[in-house]
Amino acid sequence: MKQRWFAILCVALLPCLLGVSCAGSDKFRGGGNMLGIVQLGPFPKQSAAIGGYNLYLSETKDGPFDKINTEPVLGGSRLMVPYLKPGQVYYFRMTSVAAKDPSRESAPGQVFQRTAAEKAD
Repeated sequence: MKQRWFAILCVALLPCLLGVSCAGSDKFRGGGNMLGIVQLGPFPKQSAAIGGYNLYLSETKDGPFDKINTEPVLGGSRLMVPYLKPGQVYYFRMTSVAAKDPSRESAPGQVFQRTAAEKAD
């Protein structure tokens, strides 16, 4: 079951990670070697009031941060963020969303960083 949700999440995130957006922004696909990945998780288990988590990514600690998921990430799951520059530090923050209304989310948590690793073929 968890693997199926992970596959669905990956498919849902693909357009966002490939730079498809209404704003025409291509911020995280600047060309060059984009075969870096960051693995995040497992995410905290969620209570009945929490419907999951939203994740935000930035190339700088102070932002701006861009949301990288289209559906809330479920507690206990892991997430791989592809199409990043290997060796570059990326900054993340996350919020929790209400189970009854996913448009309601908490204030962002602390910023944390991960360095993109070279994707193995």
